[in-house]
Amino acid sequence: MSPKKRTTEAGTAIVEAALTLLLFFTLLMAIMEGGRFLNVQQTLTNAAREGARTAVAPLTQTSTMASDGEIETEVRRFLDAARVSGATVTVQRPIVIQANGVPMECTRVTTSVTYQVFSLAAFSNLSVNLTGEALMRNETSP
Repeated sequence: MSPKKRTTEAGTAIVEAALTLLLFFTLLMAIMEGGRFLNVQQTLTNAAREGARTAVAPLTQTSTMASDGEIETEVRRFLDAARVSGATVTVQRPIVIQANGVPMECTRVTTSVTYQVFSLAAFSNLSVNLTGEALMRNETSP
């Protein structure tokens, strides 16, 4: 009888592990990037909402409405706290809308930023413009 030839599969386990780990880390980075994307989008929306809230109510114990500069400062303060930089802020007022035939003055605050992918080098040139917007009715007519 001739001795049986033994086939080795030691290299197969290493190749399978390398492919599995590559897929695992790519998926992990994609999940992290998606979370960061949603975080920046929600931060822009919240910052616009804070700016609109500042814009529509009179300043404390006065009948004076906030200026566009004060609104932008409030939005930038919110964005800086969340470490979102390079955003543009637009304040539009007054915007007159009709609700049940009654005209109402509103203020719209829009924030936008160019989002850059940072975790996967293959997609480093990918950028998306994100926008947050809030429209609120003025509490008093200026």
